[in-house]
Amino acid sequence: MTLTMALHITFPAARGRDEINLHRATAVQIESSWKEFTDRAEITMPRNIRSLKGEFKYADIFKAGDPVIIRLGYGAGELPTEFTGYIADVSEGIPVVLRCEDEMYQLKRGSVSVVSKGISLKNLLKQACKGYEIDCPDMQLGAVRYANVAPIKILEDIKKEIGLHSYFDGKILRCGVIYGDQSDVKPVDILLERNAVSESLNKKAETDEVEIKAISILKDGKKLSVTVGRKGGTSVQRTYVGITVKAELEKRANSDLKKYQAQGFDGSITLFGIPRIQHGVKIHLKSEFLKNMEGLFYVDSVKKSFDNGGYRQDVTLGERAAV
Repeated sequence: MTLTMALHITFPAARGRDEINLHRATAVQIESSWKEFTDRAEITMPRNIRSLKGEFKYADIFKAGDPVIIRLGYGAGELPTEFTGYIADVSEGIPVVLRCEDEMYQLKRGSVSVVSKGISLKNLLKQACKGYEIDCPDMQLGAVRYANVAPIKILEDIKKEIGLHSYFDGKILRCGVIYGDQSDVKPVDILLERNAVSESLNKKAETDEVEIKAISILKDGKKLSVTVGRKGGTSVQRTYVGITVKAELEKRANSDLKKYQAQGFDGSITLFGIPRIQHGVKIHLKSEFLKNMEGLFYVDSVKKSFDNGGYRQDVTLGERAAV
């Protein structure tokens, strides 16, 4: 059975113009990862759009800050939403490319001031990123002083000083929640010979040359740390929140150490457009012939491309997940 590729790009009404709906584009690319602040999309526009009557210039119709929703999939039914955000830039020349960013686009603009002798992470984010639901650990940060800075500057400092990553999941800002709600979703079964276009997985040899430094950030802002593994080996830092007992932190660190020491794989696999993959989900990788590649993995990032070459998902694997 052959599935027909389909897309639906919506530019909601903005700046006095009506909503625009497109069902054709030369190419669409979407990149998302919990490791990056911003999800990005690029839409390469066709030369002519029948739904836009009369003479027009792309730069007059589409401007930075305009909202955009991208749906991709197969068939004639309702398509999954793969990107929601804003136009960040309209290129000049031909072809015209609309470069888009998710809600982080808004946090790169404007300025906020937050001054406190003692504040929780959640309250800091609520003041810095007003209007968004916040999902983050319950912890104190101590004194903070920010005067007229872009909200993303605060997120950058949190990442640099505490080691907590921030990203948007729709309109929810998640900070320090690596896999978000997706961690509880049923794993997606991927059979390499059926679902994959190609794979570039790199086999990692078993090694004892790893040193894990585990840091737990406590509710009062203090830190608890342990180091396990081979001193002088490849250094890996892991950040946890709320582990108050050193023995429990050491147990978690040793569990991580076994993952790094075990023979496994890193790299990516390129899949067709279905099944749909998002960062944070788990995939159960299977193979009819390459049994040593099988395992349960988290997804760190996904790059989706939709063009005349087909609908593809380039999936970068993260940590092995517990079975």
